[in-house]
Amino acid sequence: MGILNQAVQLAIMVGTIRTLSWPSANESRNANPPEKAVHRQIGSDFDYLMLTRIFPTAVCRADDDSVPDSCEIPTDTPEWSIHGLWPNFKNGSYPQFCDGSPRKFDSDLIKSIEGRLLRMWPNLYPAKTAHSFWKHEWEKHGTCSQNHKNLSSELLYFRTTMAIDTEYSVGSALERAGIIPRSEPYHLEDIRDGLMKELSHGMHVQLNCLTDKKTRQILLGDVRMCIDKSFQPIDCPRSNAFQPATYFTGHSAPLPSFKECPPLVTYLLETSTEPSHMLGLGHREFAYWINPLIPFYTGFFSQQKLKHELLWGITVPFMAVAIFIYVEGGRGG
Repeated sequence: MGILNQAVQLAIMVGTIRTLSWPSANESRNANPPEKAVHRQIGSDFDYLMLTRIFPTAVCRADDDSVPDSCEIPTDTPEWSIHGLWPNFKNGSYPQFCDGSPRKFDSDLIKSIEGRLLRMWPNLYPAKTAHSFWKHEWEKHGTCSQNHKNLSSELLYFRTTMAIDTEYSVGSALERAGIIPRSEPYHLEDIRDGLMKELSHGMHVQLNCLTDKKTRQILLGDVRMCIDKSFQPIDCPRSNAFQPATYFTGHSAPLPSFKECPPLVTYLLETSTEPSHMLGLGHREFAYWINPLIPFYTGFFSQQKLKHELLWGITVPFMAVAIFIYVEGGRGG
């Protein structure tokens, strides 16, 4: 009887723990309705995953480059980079900051893939390290995906996310759909239709936008594709709660925040109208101001009959500075 009583007590304790740890479906739907975020005690009974890719050029154009530590795109960053892989529930809520193993981010666990992460999943803000971005994504989202065998560790979470990103490339899909960078806006539905055809196998994708701080253009900012637990595309819920890019919006103002897109949006890469971080000049503005100066400059020194060596000694640094400004004018953000 003593053993039986202990067994009953143990069963009651287990039931109590399960009740505390796993809210009912109704409780889950009603939890934190404004944010649609659910803090889970255990690592994840999610229904599907949302793979979010950001457009670094748009992020930096939406940033205010007059403030310190403004957005910068690291060398070798792809046209579209990873923001995160986020577990979601069908009812519109999503788990976050789950208990995991490990619960806290450990950079040593991803040393073997850090080079690829720096390129495919970069941090765009110099004031914060790449590790801080990955830490946020792992602790908020990765810990809630650990019930999936291919996402069951920190290393697997990041490695698998990069593999899915490679298989479903946003940049390649847009190119195949004929959606190319240009100054004229696109109809949002044309972009969505192209992505649904070339990226998500006909499944609905979510698109979000940013506002260019200088031109006030509405820019395509991120693409969110939903996948099931076998990593196959599924429809993203059209009424799904909007998840802002909290890592970016968590910075101090006036850094950019994502929003739902209007009917017309611009897909603009680093083009001739891109503003310069140095002087606020684009390529066209640069040419407008510099071209008239070149004949005057060379003519002035020729009239002065300066030595050939002196002329070149002054001309070469001048042109080097000019080329630097030109290149910076094409980079922007």
